[in-house]
Amino acid sequence: MARLLKAGDESSSEEVGKAYEASYERHDRERLLAIRLVHQGNHTLEQIGSILKRGRTTIARWLKVYREGGIKKLLHRGHGGRDASLKQTDQEALVEGLRSGQWKRAKDIQLWLQEEREIDLNLSGVYYWLTKLKASWKVPRKSHVKKDPDASEEFKREIVTRLEALDVPADRRVHIRVGGV
Repeated sequence: MARLLKAGDESSSEEVGKAYEASYERHDRERLLAIRLVHQGNHTLEQIGSILKRGRTTIARWLKVYREGGIKKLLHRGHGGRDASLKQTDQEALVEGLRSGQWKRAKDIQLWLQEEREIDLNLSGVYYWLTKLKASWKVPRKSHVKKDPDASEEFKREIVTRLEALDVPADRRVHIRVGGV
């Protein structure tokens, strides 16, 4: 026969109940419910695991954490993720270099990180940090060598009158294709 569990004194049972009622997060409520069932004193690990659709070892682990550190330790989420590939000082130096226009390509940043900062970061990592630091290219996009600037300005001036001349109903969507087929 499986043995019934004990968690602690009756006052901690009331604390668990209050914490359960106050919590809205599934992560917290599930663990608190398990401890609540243990406090009732008429359940085994297998029964609690069956009720919560968890393994008995998971319930035993939660109970051990609760006994060692109480509710606070039971609900603590200790996984913070891995350390950033660029330290704060490296990020600041990168932002400063971007502001001064030190690089034209992400590849140049990658080389700078390798040579100056001794950080081996692949190109997708460089793009990640450019996005994270909200960097944007200040260089205009390339333009065709045969582009006529006067014709471009004329097009911008006349496009509205040309569209109005089409007499398209106001609620209809219009797609404009410029240059090409």
